Amino acid sequence: MNKMLISFLVITSCIFGTYYFLSTNPPDLSANAYCAFDDPKVLNRQKFYEDDFVLALYTHKPILPGHCLIIPKRHVERFEMLSDQEIAQIGIVIKKVNQAASKVFKTSSYLLLQKNGLEVGQTVPHVHFHYIPRQSGDDSTLSFLVKMYLANAYNPISEVEMQKTCEQMNDAMKSDLFDSSKI
Repeated sequence: MNKMLISFLVITSCIFGTYYFLSTNPPDLSANAYCAFDDPKVLNRQKFYEDDFVLALYTHKPILPGHCLIIPKRHVERFEMLSDQEIAQIGIVIKKVNQAASKVFKTSSYLLLQKNGLEVGQTVPHVHFHYIPRQSGDDSTLSFLVKMYLANAYNPISEVEMQKTCEQMNDAMKSDLFDSSKI
C-alpha cells in the first residue's frame, strides 16, 4: 500500500509540476520586475508585524490556517544578499511568529520554506520565508502536499478574514502573555 501511495505521489507531482511550468509564463525576476512585497497596498493589507529590519505578513492564499510570510524590509532578491543583522532578525521574528501562531491557530509544528531563484520556483523577486504551521494530529502528508501544489489555484481570502487574522496575530505578538524567554 505504501509503495502505491508513493508512486501515486510521484506521478501526481510530475503531472502537476509539468502542467504548472508549461501552462504559466515564468515570472520576471529581473531588477525592474514588480515586487508585491514592495507594494504599499499589499503591505497595508497583509502586514501584522514590523520592526526596523523585518515584516511579517499573512499570506493572501494560505495553504493552511496560520500560513505567514517573513520578509526583510529592504528589497533583497536572494538569501545570500541579506546582511548578518537581517538574517539574525528574521530568525527572531520567525520564533515570534511561531509563538503567536501557536496561540491563535493552536498549532504545534511548522514548515519553513525559502526559495532562491526561478529554477527552484521563486515567483516573487524578494527574499521571503513561508511559515506553514501544522496542528497536532495533522498526519496526512498527501493532503498537505496536494494543498501546496494547488496553492496558486486558491482564491485569495476575503478582506474581512485577512483583517481579522492580521489583528489576531498582531495582538498575539503584542500580548502580555507573549513569552520572550522562548525566543
